[in-house]
Amino acid sequence: MSNFIAISKLGVQAAQSGDLATAEKYFRQAADMKGEPPEAIFNLCRLLNMQGRHKDVVQSFTKRIKSQDYVTIHPQLLLIASQSAQSCRNHSLAIEILSSLHYKYPENIETSVMLSTLEIEAGRLSAAMNIINITIKQSGRSPSLLTNLAICESEMGNLQTADNIHKEIISKNPEKFLAYFNYGKYLATVGETSLAKQSFKKCLEIVPNAPEALEAINQIEPQDTSIAKFYAKIELGDYHRAAVILKEHSNTIGTSDYLSCISYLNEKYRSWFGESRQFSPKQLVHKHNLNEDTSIDLNSLYTYVKNSESLIKDRPGKPTINGYQTYEVLKGSTNQTVKILCEKIISLATDYYDTLELPYKMGNGNNRYEISGWGVALNGGGHQKLHTHPEAKISGVLYLKTSKETESMETDKGNILFPTVESLSIAPYTGLMIIFPSYLPHSTVPTTEENERVCIAFNVNF
Repeated sequence: MSNFIAISKLGVQAAQSGDLATAEKYFRQAADMKGEPPEAIFNLCRLLNMQGRHKDVVQSFTKRIKSQDYVTIHPQLLLIASQSAQSCRNHSLAIEILSSLHYKYPENIETSVMLSTLEIEAGRLSAAMNIINITIKQSGRSPSLLTNLAICESEMGNLQTADNIHKEIISKNPEKFLAYFNYGKYLATVGETSLAKQSFKKCLEIVPNAPEALEAINQIEPQDTSIAKFYAKIELGDYHRAAVILKEHSNTIGTSDYLSCISYLNEKYRSWFGESRQFSPKQLVHKHNLNEDTSIDLNSLYTYVKNSESLIKDRPGKPTINGYQTYEVLKGSTNQTVKILCEKIISLATDYYDTLELPYKMGNGNNRYEISGWGVALNGGGHQKLHTHPEAKISGVLYLKTSKETESMETDKGNILFPTVESLSIAPYTGLMIIFPSYLPHSTVPTTEENERVCIAFNVNF
């Protein structure tokens, strides 16, 4: 018996007896032996993955396995490594590994779904559709593949095609909870709230009291009317009663909505909920002139947004009105110019958070920051409705192209507005980046000229 086999056997015995520390020691020793095949680290990675130590899996895998070795490695090891890479938000490694698996096993539905999902998240919709269609040809129109295909069609603006795909899934799987739930989410996104509610109610017939379906229905028709009552009092200028309502219902209102509501109170009543400056646009909105940063190529970023395959007019479920908006353009991008921008955003967002005392904690300096972003193009009459970014902590926008109209200090056309009590209006110019807390309500003033106003909006989480 070779040393490798003997040591591996000792590791397996230790793992079976529950001594994971000893098992890891033997598996690492076996994996470090020279001359053994790449699969030698399979036991190690599987052990680490089972313990949820995804960062250690990625480190162990990348230390010992090169991309050119993927074709000879057992697919289960590659699958484990890709799952851990996703858990660590290392999307580029996950895509690299899954692409190798998909090339070798194009008929595998699980791999195709995982890979196409990552490509969708990165905004590469054509690539995702190509992956899905290859697998459909070999393995048929499975519900999971069709669901991702419907997402691609929807994000590219082909709503009728997306709707037909969802109906096909339901017709072939009339008793499946996810078939109706995914269709309901799609319908809610495109504004068909009545049909969405019907689809979610069908979910409840299949799985009574399913929390996901109940929550989805509540988002369409909220049972808690405290926020509506709050804003009714704000409209009347009754800040005292508005503050009382907010105080009484603080446990039933989501964090982002709660902080957004506080922003509408005057300084006296904001103090009931924390430091007044934590809700003042004039204190919270920071501006940066990126024209002074030679590493940021604004022209290339403009071209990147304008050439995005997901740039469609009046994207469903988004606040853009009479304008164009993309799907994801920052997260997972392999474009070098975009990567540089992401690094800049993380740097500025980190400094921003360190400078201000915001009403939530983002952890410590060891955080991994995750960015998502989308492009927006507006011209004559284009604007964005009042909204917040409840899915994030810090948000912002970088202007890639503006016009004399939007840059003018004499008119508010094209301005970004923070219309709380201490209202703030900012005239954008090419190269301006602004950063603010995601809970701060904002909108834009419609433009009148046909000249473009193009930007990248972004969210930062940790």
